Amino acid sequence: MSLYKHSLSDREQEVVHQMALGLSNHDIGAALNITESTVKFHINRILSKLGVSDRTQAVITALKWGLAKL
Repeated sequence: MSLYKHSLSDREQEVVHQMALGLSNHDIGAALNITESTVKFHINRILSKLGVSDRTQAVITALKWGLAKL
């Protein structure tokens, strides 16, 4: 699959990075100064863009494709 097709926005990259660090939705929201519902919105967009069904798969895929770093 093309990386272009699955590009994440800057904010989505920030969220997936926080996910990779193991933070909860609440903690991601606090770290990025956004609401937990906004975090959930971004996570749903990330899952859709990466074609995965859960946050673990999203983190693995983002790391594999260089869309996030630890």
